[in-house]
Amino acid sequence: MTNPALSILNSNLLACEQRVDKLIYSLNKIRGLFPLDGQALALLSEEQEESIDALILRYSQSVAMIQDQLFRGIAYVEQEDISDKSNRDKALLMEKLGAIQSAEAFGSAAMLRNKFAHHYPEETAARLERLNLVIEESEYLIETFHQIKDYLHTKNIV
Repeated sequence: MTNPALSILNSNLLACEQRVDKLIYSLNKIRGLFPLDGQALALLSEEQEESIDALILRYSQSVAMIQDQLFRGIAYVEQEDISDKSNRDKALLMEKLGAIQSAEAFGSAAMLRNKFAHHYPEETAARLERLNLVIEESEYLIETFHQIKDYLHTKNIV
């Protein structure tokens, strides 16, 4: 592998780690508000809503960085062509390689990210359900990032 490719993968890993650290910060900041019900949701302060929005943004960015940058870098290092693969197929490949434990679980994390991207105000019940899921999925995502990092270190890639 060329040094520029290693440099890009290292850079992407560091950037993702910084985003995951911010996700951990956001998660710890608002964890006490959950689980939310309709009444608690209506009583959130502006600051609490901003903190939840920050968590959702950091969660979404972390999913995207893992899926789009780390998975691509690992595939390149492992000499796997993913140019025509769907995100689901990329996750299945990462599971097969041992970089993540479950493609299905990662797919659920990605699906939640996509649902946050398509929020409509009249869907309060659905939004409440997604908000309560983001805590569990954030914890899963943090764990998955550490699995990927361990995988890269174990294989002496980074």
